[in-house]
Amino acid sequence: MARASAELLSVADEVGGLAYPCDLSDLAGLAALVERVEADGPVDVLINNAGVSHVGWFLDRTPAEIDQVLTVNLLAPVHLCRLLLPRMLERGRGHVVNISSMAGVIAPPGLAAYSASKAGLSHFTAGLRADLRDTPLRFTTVHLGSVSTEMDEEARSYGPMRELAAKSGGRDITPMPVFVAAVLDAVEKDRVQVRVPAVMAPLAMAAELPRKVGRLVFKRASAMELRRD
Repeated sequence: MARASAELLSVADEVGGLAYPCDLSDLAGLAALVERVEADGPVDVLINNAGVSHVGWFLDRTPAEIDQVLTVNLLAPVHLCRLLLPRMLERGRGHVVNISSMAGVIAPPGLAAYSASKAGLSHFTAGLRADLRDTPLRFTTVHLGSVSTEMDEEARSYGPMRELAAKSGGRDITPMPVFVAAVLDAVEKDRVQVRVPAVMAPLAMAAELPRKVGRLVFKRASAMELRRD
């Protein structure tokens, strides 16, 4: 699922798949999209990878730009999960991979709305994992640094980001094949977390710690409730 383009159709043809062009900022159209996709077969793996950033000083951002960032990066994944998780539960299988960002951990300059959307996506995924932990569904959060895309190049061209990118010497850039392989491995092995590049993994691990503690606390509380019943 992505916006219609020659590149999208070319990739679908190359891998022998089907392309479903859509605009994820149109939340009202998501239900019809799900019906269209599932008419061709069940969705066993949902990867929420679409994103926009609109990098730049926050006070220069328009309401439309802010709304688009929050809608595409956070609200669309939330509603796609709302629409698809009941179907996955009914089938007794399913895996959701939400592509978050290291920007949702460290909040770089020029990416205030983007960082907020990705931090929200990480927390949303943790909430899904808590709500549906006793089901056959699986959830993976991917915290990704820089990867070779046009959107990333735009972010790295922004003043403060440009300086940091120059100092990193490329250590924060993950090649696309490495990123794709990590996501596929997570689905195959039911990995809860993917953190790339490795040099930035400790930051994401630190951000995840309160959520991990929460899972342990509520797991213990649930066990106590079961013993009382």
